[in-house]
Amino acid sequence: MDVGLNAEQLSLREAVRDILRTECPPDSARQAMTDPERWRTLWKTVVDLGWTELADPGTGDYGPVELAVVLEECGAAIAPIPLLSSVGLAAGALRGAGLDAVLGDIAGGVVATLAVHPKGSRLPGAPMTLRAGRLRGRAVAVPNLSRAELLVTLAHADTDPNGTVVAVARCSDGVTVLPGESTDPAQPLADVEVDAEPLVTAPVDTEWALTAPLVAAAADLVGTASAALNRAVEHAKTRRQFGTPIGAFQGIKHALADNYVGLERARSLTYAAAARLSDPTTAPADAWTTAALAKAAAGEAATNCARTAVQVHGALGQTWEHDAHLYVRRAWQAAAMLGDSRALYHEVGRRFAGGAA
Repeated sequence: MDVGLNAEQLSLREAVRDILRTECPPDSARQAMTDPERWRTLWKTVVDLGWTELADPGTGDYGPVELAVVLEECGAAIAPIPLLSSVGLAAGALRGAGLDAVLGDIAGGVVATLAVHPKGSRLPGAPMTLRAGRLRGRAVAVPNLSRAELLVTLAHADTDPNGTVVAVARCSDGVTVLPGESTDPAQPLADVEVDAEPLVTAPVDTEWALTAPLVAAAADLVGTASAALNRAVEHAKTRRQFGTPIGAFQGIKHALADNYVGLERARSLTYAAAARLSDPTTAPADAWTTAALAKAAAGEAATNCARTAVQVHGALGQTWEHDAHLYVRRAWQAAAMLGDSRALYHEVGRRFAGGAA
């Protein structure tokens, strides 16, 4: 499988990168940590440019790989917008469920989010129940819930004890936001309790519903890892001690080289997983395994690159004024989303050992 980007995809990446360089400097994330409305200006730009139309890749000229390209660049810019939660997570869980009207709303700029983390679980699942037409349950660590208009979740349906449905509810009556602390306040998390009548529901395969969100989260993490590593490398080239660039010191250059290997491994796995989403012959279990490995590798790469960036910058990297902590916050929080690396690796290994993968 060729996971390299073609000329059009490379052109898309450069266009997105140029726009974010102008519209979303790293200081935007710092401002969004204290100003809860800071994201709206950039979000309007993103919607006007049509990036939210990637909520339904495959209906036009763009597909899952192009979505991964855009999300990677947003992760690199640590953009404080709900593009991942809306277009990557919520819309990703809806694709293939036949809920085109909801996908159309998200494509038009309606902010949505995905609630799939049951309390006490390190892996995503179906935290809700659907009984007698009523959606009930609780989910934790829901990204951008305070900004969302629509809540997408998975639920066990009473119509089929073994069946799962994807359900969409409006974030108003019957949806209670339970504020919590976020590692990255620019991308706020919250818990949610639901006791509401859903707008729409549709039967869905749980693995398939979680595959596209896993790939989207991996792409965002790859971008964060890449940006953190680039900042560390540039500092290592220019910062001198004892008359020598610190990048020449064995401890630093070996750490940066290890980060690069981890980053490229994660990037390859992520784009391979995105390409598999475009392949109708891929079995849901195989697609999930590829996506889970990509997300696990990307979480490791992002946290390692962000940690190394702080270490390379030394005391400077510990300050509020420097951007290093912004990458650390983004990496830590996103790495736990939809399952941390250790939990995902364990689940893939468990399935392989049991013959399920």
